[in-house]
Amino acid sequence: MAGIAVSLLTALMLNEGDANISYPSVNCLIINLEYINCTWIVQGIQEVNYTFHRLGDTYRECPTYLLQNGLTVGCRLPYTAALKFKTLHTRLSRGSNSSGLEQSIDLKHMVKLDSPHHLRLEIKEGASNPELWLRWNISRPSTCVESQVRYWKQGGDHWEETLPIQGYSFIPPFFSPDDVYKFQVRIRVSEACFQSKYWSDWSSPVVWGSKPRSNSAAFPPWRLGSAVYCLTLAAVALIG
Repeated sequence: MAGIAVSLLTALMLNEGDANISYPSVNCLIINLEYINCTWIVQGIQEVNYTFHRLGDTYRECPTYLLQNGLTVGCRLPYTAALKFKTLHTRLSRGSNSSGLEQSIDLKHMVKLDSPHHLRLEIKEGASNPELWLRWNISRPSTCVESQVRYWKQGGDHWEETLPIQGYSFIPPFFSPDDVYKFQVRIRVSEACFQSKYWSDWSSPVVWGSKPRSNSAAFPPWRLGSAVYCLTLAAVALIG
């Protein structure tokens, strides 16, 4: 009888200990509409492994854990388009415990797209002055994507940011070919498709002009061809 009493007391103490365990909350993000990353951040130093389950018809353990210093810090889940409009039910536990922290996560606004790439600049003759066109590509073209451009102009003390725009091009206002400009672009899912809470990271910058210069230091690139042509004609006339 004494042995049974000790066993029952031990079981009660273990259950009480499980109930008092504090679990970190889980945050999930759809990455570029390709996969879902669910991560947890522990206050202080993480010393134990956590086990992650997702509820489908039953609870299923994480197929691919994200590791840091040999410990589980997240889970990568496969993504399908239908999942964006469903609630993700998760459970985080310690070791093989069946109890733990259960959460319901709405994914509709939890999308982070990859940064735009292949930024390029080109000059086009406008009605009265040349125009500078910035263009970019994204990995998943869609009518559900909006962009934001930020740019710095020579002599400025801060970056200018545009309001969200549709499409993949931008013409900076008050462009002067003699000035130096630097551009970056970021994107997110637009309001038409449940606007995301997350912008992509800013793209790598693209620069117009190599360095600050005075108006007399160099020809604007769009005039360089005509200047070379005139110099060639002058040289031919002298030789003749």
